[in-house]
Amino acid sequence: MGGDDVAVATRRDVWLLARELAEAIAETPEVQEYRRTEDAVLADPDAVALIREYEAAKRAVKLSRGRPPEEQKALVERFLAIEERFNAHPVIQAYWNARVALDAFMERINAVVTFPITGETASRAKGGCGSGSCGCGG
Repeated sequence: MGGDDVAVATRRDVWLLARELAEAIAETPEVQEYRRTEDAVLADPDAVALIREYEAAKRAVKLSRGRPPEEQKALVERFLAIEERFNAHPVIQAYWNARVALDAFMERINAVVTFPITGETASRAKGGCGSGSCGCGG
């Protein structure tokens, strides 16, 4: 058995462990809540329509650079009105909060996985302290 056989076996072990980790993550409260709230949004035609309207208005504002100022202002005002409804929609906000919680959970998992490889926490590896996500308060 040569050195390549050991590397292949180790690689296979890593893939199997990664799959186990993914399956375990899928059973966490964070993922379960995210899925529940995503299903709730998809089952609510008003929420789906509002999300589409929000995304379209946001895109229109981004693409409005170079247009006359009064046209830009109208697009921004329209976006802000839609954003207010978006932020007040309870089903959308439950989904948004679940997504934020899931993202934070996944960042913590990434930090655990990254540290033995780089010797740094994920937030430091991305650009140093100061983001506040490392727990130092920066």
